[in-house]
Amino acid sequence: MLRAPVNIDDFSPKITVPQSCESFFTESERYGVGQYNVLTNEQFYPQKEQIGHYTQMVWQDGYKLGCVVEYCDIPPAPMTFVVCQYGPGGNFIDQFIYGKGEPRQIDDDCKCTICKCSRDEALCIMP
Repeated sequence: MLRAPVNIDDFSPKITVPQSCESFFTESERYGVGQYNVLTNEQFYPQKEQIGHYTQMVWQDGYKLGCVVEYCDIPPAPMTFVVCQYGPGGNFIDQFIYGKGEPRQIDDDCKCTICKCSRDEALCIMP
């Protein structure tokens, strides 16, 4: 059985999948990724906050993402729990977070056979 990497987080109060993904993604703005675009121990195992949610979302070899959201209305602190799985996995220390090079230009640049290339975003999008 193939095991997929997982991001798990809790939010208060309610949050949607797009909002939680935005929160994961903005870790890079809050904590940075370093000038060499390489995941380091200091970034992944910091004293305070980490960027592991962000780096897993943008990891260079990953192209599959699935998330689930569950709101738990349990007093005294209702929470929304978000779990996302990724594939293929990433977050390998001393490896590039994402590859450098030319942005995606055409559908054939995508690893996913049914994905479409969004030239404006330079991303491969699942239809």
